[in-house]
Amino acid sequence: MADHLLVDEHDGVVILTLNRPDNLNALSQSLAEALEQDLRKIAARRDVRVVIITGAGERAFSVGMDLKERQHLTPAEKWQQSEPLRRACDQIWNLPQPVIAAIRGWCLGGGFEIAINCDLRVAEASAAFAWPEMQLGAFPGGSAAVIFPRLVGRSFAKQMFFTARRVKAEEALQRGFVDFLADKGTALDYAVALAAEIKRNSSPLGCAAAKQMVNGGSDMAVSEALVLNRALRAPLDATHDYEEGIRAFFEKRPPVWRGE
Repeated sequence: MADHLLVDEHDGVVILTLNRPDNLNALSQSLAEALEQDLRKIAARRDVRVVIITGAGERAFSVGMDLKERQHLTPAEKWQQSEPLRRACDQIWNLPQPVIAAIRGWCLGGGFEIAINCDLRVAEASAAFAWPEMQLGAFPGGSAAVIFPRLVGRSFAKQMFFTARRVKAEEALQRGFVDFLADKGTALDYAVALAAEIKRNSSPLGCAAAKQMVNGGSDMAVSEALVLNRALRAPLDATHDYEEGIRAFFEKRPPVWRGE
């Protein structure tokens, strides 16, 4: 249902709220489809500078896929049911705009997948992270087994995958898959302030290119990554925003970005 995903927009920042608090924001197929569709629309918009994803209520960012929907499905239907979530995570990873996860409470399975595909993660002390798929006879079926080891290293990724143990926010910060700790009840406010800092200090085109460079180049050989780096960086010299940034620097004023 459309109301399972709330969309709030202000001053170039879009907040997407997973809105099934009574179900700990479990990811039904319809919710995942709505998330993927909204992200696809946002990708084409120049006026959106930053996206924030959060969960409604105090108990969970999201506990992952809605297992009640999967109870009586065939194996093929189960895979098909989770396909919208995989597409949504791909959208987050490839979105031109930075994406921030604002996390409180449980962040499990598919919800954890959403969070690690985001560019930055803000978590309250109440946040707890785990991959419970192992307890169900599987392993994370989206991009987690690829992305998570790159965030935390192979050994700790295996530890969390194999044991399904729950990690609190403070340890998550130390391990590198949470970027900022927020006080109780302030994760979203912290993310909004972070979005404002991003808007203030980076141009849309520069930010999109930097995201593409880090996401695409980090696992390349250095020689290949340098080729990608030049291909992404050189065109920025010819943009309006680059000229505007230099002009604003000398005029001692904030730049006015146009995304072109």
